Amino acid sequence: MAQDEADNRAFVVEQRGIEFVPHDERNMTPRQLGVFWLGSSFYPFNVLLGVIIYSLGMPLWLSILITVVGGALSYAPVALASIAGARSGMPTHITLRATFGMGGERVNALLGWIVGIIYEIINVAVGVFAAVAIFNELGWHNSGNGGLAVGLIVVYGLCISLPLFGHATMMAVQKFFSVALAIASLLLFLALVGDIHLGARIGDPLGGKATVEMVFVAMGIAWAGGYSYMIVALDYPRYMPERTPSRSIFWQVLGGSAIAAGFLGLVGTMMAAQADIGFDPVANVKGIVPQWIFIIWIFAAIGGSISNNALTLYSAGLAAQAVGLPLKRWQATIVDGIIAIAGLIYTLFVARDTFLGDLGSWIILAIAWIGPFGIVYLFDLWWRNWRVRADHAHGEGGNPYAGIKGTRVAAWVATVAGIIAALLTIASPKFTGPLGDALDTDLSWLAGPVVAGIIYWVMARRQVAAEHKRLTYTDN
Repeated sequence: MAQDEADNRAFVVEQRGIEFVPHDERNMTPRQLGVFWLGSSFYPFNVLLGVIIYSLGMPLWLSILITVVGGALSYAPVALASIAGARSGMPTHITLRATFGMGGERVNALLGWIVGIIYEIINVAVGVFAAVAIFNELGWHNSGNGGLAVGLIVVYGLCISLPLFGHATMMAVQKFFSVALAIASLLLFLALVGDIHLGARIGDPLGGKATVEMVFVAMGIAWAGGYSYMIVALDYPRYMPERTPSRSIFWQVLGGSAIAAGFLGLVGTMMAAQADIGFDPVANVKGIVPQWIFIIWIFAAIGGSISNNALTLYSAGLAAQAVGLPLKRWQATIVDGIIAIAGLIYTLFVARDTFLGDLGSWIILAIAWIGPFGIVYLFDLWWRNWRVRADHAHGEGGNPYAGIKGTRVAAWVATVAGIIAALLTIASPKFTGPLGDALDTDLSWLAGPVVAGIIYWVMARRQVAAEHKRLTYTDN
């Protein structure tokens, strides 16, 4: 057994980072990938999305429809992109050098690294709030900054340990999280379902125009829940055999993530319709469910925070390597953790009263880049039959992926045009573009990908298809 293969075992620190995974070391199955996404998606962030969507003032039935259907479908692009992970055997920001160029993809890797750290902060903050709720149940009432500090040490200490070990460890632990968190969420659902009123809403009924505007805003938030994972989609299936059927990969990823995200979004809307829980779907659930379910839910929220944060920390470490930091993957994970600690201190001790309330705006802003970026690379990899040569992606073999001065011009023209379209049509409490202001609704989640996709299709379809036809793939 090769040393790298031995290292990719549960609870042994994985040494491989952005390197190509050899064929004889790829033993991950589609079912394992599905369970991984099921466990990663059972976390409080998806509950919070349901809370945010219901807070827009639409009736409960419409909030549920958008949250469940929109949230579930938002993982379809991630499921498609996962096919390329198995075909290429490389992480996202190395495979996409074929799309954006050897140097150009470093920009996306940097943005992905930053967004990953932001999501780490969000995940850990929710877990810390859950820990403070446990302290309160144990008798440490009004623990204040002391409780936040202890919660941060405990939750983040556990969060960083899983990605530090690596891929195999996360796959093993996710089996436990996917079962435990599903049971806790089901108990919460059963406690709430008897008291739901599908016509419930916050405030007075919205008029027809206002309802349409809120539907588009809600769709953007629901879509962002899954689509944001486009920046990490290839990182986990790269340990699957190259010839794994595309259909199996797609349905396992979509099934695992959509079931969890859709169900938790449903629970979030039900919570928000029955009590004023603000933007804390953990501690503020107390009083609307039996105490024993509340205790289980708190522990599940902490587990979900740890589970999902393992994904974001692991991928952020790979993104840091792809940027060019001369670090091993586990060393990059430690650097990510140190940076995130600074953000967590600000979030928990300075801006804790406003951060979660502004979360919807931050999500919409992130999608202004991820939306165009994701659609461009989906088209590109589709035209390549989801395959990218590892030697060329790592700068070897006369590299056709180099582009002009390291940049594939068509991909970046389309992406930048999409970003501009998204920023012009964005409309959120913190960020509003001129067209978003004129239309009084958010279309950025739709406008960005549509503009980028059309431009890239016109500029690059024939060129990419011809390049793929010229290359051979037997030497990966």
